[in-house]
Amino acid sequence: MKKLNPGLKILLVDDSLSMRRIVVKFLANNGITHVLEAGDGAEALEAIASTRVDLIVSDLNMPIMDGMAFLERIKANPHTRDIRFVMLTVEAIQKTMNKALSLGVDSYIVKPVTEKIFMEELIRVVGDPSGERE
Repeated sequence: MKKLNPGLKILLVDDSLSMRRIVVKFLANNGITHVLEAGDGAEALEAIASTRVDLIVSDLNMPIMDGMAFLERIKANPHTRDIRFVMLTVEAIQKTMNKALSLGVDSYIVKPVTEKIFMEELIRVVGDPSGERE
């Protein structure tokens, strides 16, 4: 299996601390240690205002600013619109998935998810360490 570049910088956005811990563990198990964390979209916007990231993994249902509003803001900003964006949520409604896709999400993963499937999807989205997508 291909691996992600260990230098990849990921912004993880989820209001659930336990879910963030699970995802951080998945990433660490696969050599990814540069992970910024935020509890909602507003916090995440503050985080990326000063730090460039390669990938965003965001929940959908969060207080203050949900994942859809956050995705919309990321894709509307010329400085952040090229950041790859993965939605990781329990929301499995087709209409919601379609809206996320129309806004430019790169992947929509429904929780619960195994480490293997999660990592395979991140590799598909980000590509190999040389920067090429599959």
